[in-house]
Amino acid sequence: MTQDQYFASSEADETERSRLEILEKASDPRTIRRLEMLGVAEGWKCLEIGAGGGSIARWLAERVGPTGTVVATDINTRFLRELNLPNLEIRQHDIVNDHLEVEAYHLVHARTVLQHVAEPEKALNQMARAVRPGGWLFIEDPDFAPQLTADLTDPSAAPLVALLRTLADIMRKKGVADAYFGRRERSLMEQLRFINVDYEGWSHVNRGGGPHALLALMTFQSVAKPLIAAGVITQEQMDSVERLCRDPSFYWPGNTMFSAWGQKISGFGWDRVLQRV
Repeated sequence: MTQDQYFASSEADETERSRLEILEKASDPRTIRRLEMLGVAEGWKCLEIGAGGGSIARWLAERVGPTGTVVATDINTRFLRELNLPNLEIRQHDIVNDHLEVEAYHLVHARTVLQHVAEPEKALNQMARAVRPGGWLFIEDPDFAPQLTADLTDPSAAPLVALLRTLADIMRKKGVADAYFGRRERSLMEQLRFINVDYEGWSHVNRGGGPHALLALMTFQSVAKPLIAAGVITQEQMDSVERLCRDPSFYWPGNTMFSAWGQKISGFGWDRVLQRV
């Protein structure tokens, strides 16, 4: 994935910062809970890929303390540059095309990254190589399919479902994002032949005006103008969707965020295994 391919790369700083803050508020508690369960501790060296606004990178830096280090990477580091922590390195990096240190990190983590990558297997290969023996690889990506059922129980959700389906199809065809990638995480992790592999998925119900609904609305607004100009959707459809996303009486199923993690063992012939991923 290049910077130009990422759907929010051209958003104004204020708009994209607001979107990332909402994403962090919605997702950080569960990510942090899993990081704590994996045992992230003082002295660890951690790699945070696609660090975005930097909330998890900041948490990791505080967790590993002065004897540990955190490398936070992104295609665009505009918000990461605001962080100023002595044990945190900021690195502009393309996970598909740029190399990483081999077997260097106790933890490699990526949230909502692989769904945007044109070659997710290659990206995962890179991540796996960077994990040191005994270290952990932890990935998280959503699956938007549950949202496409909203109109089954509430016919008023039809404009929202139609827009979601249109966006999912367009993003997939253009290689911007795979809206259904989350369901693949378990099988991809299992192919690495790591040990202690496990996975989970969590879902929520969106409510108009809530953080998840506002996050969805900001995504819709970021792509609405070109879609309207191209005749793919109408302004009236977009107006209907915006009203639903702001209406506290409107509820609809949210996406499912899938997570998968595994631990690397030594002496297994990783080069042969990872070449097949």
